Amino acid sequence: MLPRSWCTGTTLLGISVAASLCAVNAHADNARDWQNLPTDLNMIFGYYNLIDTNTPIDTSLPIDGLSLNADLYILRYARSFGIDGRNSAIQVIQPYADVSASFDDARFFDGTKHNGGMGDVQLVFVHNLFGGPALTQEEFATWQPETFLTGALWVTAPTGDYDKKRIINIGANRWVFKPELAFGTPIGPTWLEVNTYVSLYGDNEDYLGDNKLEQKPLYAVEGHYSYSFNRALWASLDATYNKGGETRINGVNQDNQQENTLLGASLGFMLSPQFGGLIAYSDTVSERTGSPDVNTWTLRLQYVW
Repeated sequence: MLPRSWCTGTTLLGISVAASLCAVNAHADNARDWQNLPTDLNMIFGYYNLIDTNTPIDTSLPIDGLSLNADLYILRYARSFGIDGRNSAIQVIQPYADVSASFDDARFFDGTKHNGGMGDVQLVFVHNLFGGPALTQEEFATWQPETFLTGALWVTAPTGDYDKKRIINIGANRWVFKPELAFGTPIGPTWLEVNTYVSLYGDNEDYLGDNKLEQKPLYAVEGHYSYSFNRALWASLDATYNKGGETRINGVNQDNQQENTLLGASLGFMLSPQFGGLIAYSDTVSERTGSPDVNTWTLRLQYVW
């Protein structure tokens, strides 16, 4: 049994909406994604994301006139364990997407094009720096949550479906490394959490044919303020700010630095100590010209053993 999972929504050290699989979601986490849980847990997650954006699913670069709708499905496995008395986790994430895309000005093609396939696999290593001790289930049952700081490294490998002749791809054909820090503190029945991270992009040598795409780091900070209604239900208000990510194609600067702000809300629930889920929505409320404009509905179901 996992008594405190009723309070935490069965989240642990970066078990998030997996938005970082897909740049149109601005790499955002969810509230309470980084809170502590017992060690030696196995966790399986299933996600469905409904996305409307001006950004191809394989990159964080908007394209003028693009309208894209995507059904993004994600399967995620995580395992918690202790290292030097602190809680840690390893995760493997595999997305699959169906997308429909069209252009207002028929810039690249007429009508609507459809594409579907596997996305890039992602590996995540997470380690608590303070406030998340490695505890057995028995120890965790009497432990009181405290202020924490946790670090993570996300590695995205270019394993997804990619065709250099396609405008819209599912895979990105490049490596991405994302170091992240997450801070959280309990305030009565509420939690205040702030995360910050940077996406470091490898080169795509086959961008729109035989072109070379380079991209500068994309920086982000996000905040979550959540409230517990009872042991099995909580809600949050969420905000994310992104800046950076200017690109070069064949060595030519594109003058396309990104800057946007997203606001959203989420509702987490537990139906039993092992089974629960989350419903979330986010929308871009302001963006610099040429930056991603995206709204996303997310449904997550999870099981822990």
